[in-house]
Amino acid sequence: MEQKVANYTVVIEKEKRTGTNTTCYTAYVPILGIATEADTIEQVEKEIKSLIQFHINCLAQERERVPIEAENSLVTKTRVELPNNAIIAY
Repeated sequence: MEQKVANYTVVIEKEKRTGTNTTCYTAYVPILGIATEADTIEQVEKEIKSLIQFHINCLAQERERVPIEAENSLVTKTRVELPNNAIIAY
């Protein structure tokens, strides 16, 4: 039997932890609605891959549909001008 494989878009961002103000990285999978965080990019990539696998295994076990991204989906950024009075949040 052929093994099925799926690719998921993962958004990784550098963040500051609330309370400690230490640097961390967050990873979010929009189509699955799951997220995690870790101290390094390498750790967060490992954590999100494990979380994705766990999540889809749970969906399969519960006989729920596993969301799959369209193969022709486009991930992009767009540039817009901010008003002079905009308060920027990083």
